[in-house]
Amino acid sequence: MSEPVRKYLTTDEVERVLVCTTDPTDKLLIQMGLSLGCRVSEIVNIKLINIDGRVIQIYDEKKDEPRQCVIDSDTQAVLDVYLKEHYVHRRGVRKDMALLFDFSEKTANRKIKAAFARAKVSKDVPWRWHSVRHTYVRRVLDQMQDRGIQFICEQTGDTPQTILTYYGVPSIDDRLKVADEFKIISSNVLHDSSIKKNMNGGSEQ
Repeated sequence: MSEPVRKYLTTDEVERVLVCTTDPTDKLLIQMGLSLGCRVSEIVNIKLINIDGRVIQIYDEKKDEPRQCVIDSDTQAVLDVYLKEHYVHRRGVRKDMALLFDFSEKTANRKIKAAFARAKVSKDVPWRWHSVRHTYVRRVLDQMQDRGIQFICEQTGDTPQTILTYYGVPSIDDRLKVADEFKIISSNVLHDSSIKKNMNGGSEQ
């Protein structure tokens, strides 16, 4: 049976995408996507008025309500510089009703495709926005295990069932790493004869 298509970027691919993306708007788009894990329809509808430091209010179209999301401190630093350079009037007034990214979902996906091409991302990964969202979910699950599910629910607006069904299936490589990290059978059992000696009252038979 063939391995299913990988839906998320490796750590190396994430780094290459960011390094190879030099346009400030494109870089912020990708970095915000990786930090928020939001849908493409949500990222292109963020207004400046929705941004409060590291807290971003996103309108969840599926639930017809807003949700509070957070970004990491590195992404906030990039965002702050971008806002000062693009959206702050010389008198210090921010254009709060303006969209952070004033382009369509189609354009956002086109930017992602171009960024993946520059970084030579594997064709096993779909070259579209959803792979950015999937990368966010996969990395949080890897780092936080089950504790990350509630965190992901708050960030992405997805249910635990959706997360486990569509995002929670690790690749063969990931499962191999986990198999070595969380061994049920200790290496000592396989290589240390002292265990058998102890069972036999100190003499090995």
